[in-house]
Amino acid sequence: MDNKNEILFAVREAKRTLGEGANFRVADALTVLEGIAPFLDKDAVIKMKCRGCDNYAPASFPLANDFWAVDKNEYCHAKSASLKNLTALKLASCDQYSHKAQDELESLGKSILEEDLRPALAERKLYDRCKFASYCIAFQFQSSPGCVSIEFGHKTDEGFARSDIQLYILGRLDPGFGPEASKKISEAMLNGPVLVVKASAQTRRQLDIDYVLEWIAEKRKMDIVYL
Repeated sequence: MDNKNEILFAVREAKRTLGEGANFRVADALTVLEGIAPFLDKDAVIKMKCRGCDNYAPASFPLANDFWAVDKNEYCHAKSASLKNLTALKLASCDQYSHKAQDELESLGKSILEEDLRPALAERKLYDRCKFASYCIAFQFQSSPGCVSIEFGHKTDEGFARSDIQLYILGRLDPGFGPEASKKISEAMLNGPVLVVKASAQTRRQLDIDYVLEWIAEKRKMDIVYL
């Protein structure tokens, strides 16, 4: 079936099957859907719905614990299937959409940033090797399904200059860190969200932040993984 008209065809078939006996509210809803359906091809549904869902991942491990093989196709954890193998209608009608886990993960990440990191590192300076100068630490917070990240850097006239320190708070395991790191992370995820630290040993020593990170992990009852 033409992907562009898949949902439209299903709506029209529902209207035909229900006929004149349809409840007026159902009939009105189907009329609205019929008007929207031509704009809801598979890519549109994925963009509007799937990519904001707790179950979404940009890629997957094809087999359980097979960290060496990564399927680059977009993936649904709830259905344990690549989105390329699901129809537009199946995606549009999915009732397993949720944003609750991501809201909880974002809340945890923001608490760590505002209550732990900012106070603990308020007096620290971050050395920028490109400019041969030290700056007060600034942070950049980002969120994606199953993960929030906190990037260290400093403010400039142009905006935000990144350093080589990133913290990731992971609610589930998705590809992206490489096979060796993914295996370490999976072993640490048995007790809930994991704090993943991606930084050079030199920068961590310069800032003397390991004890801060260990304190945060203990306080939040999280396992910590250094990459």
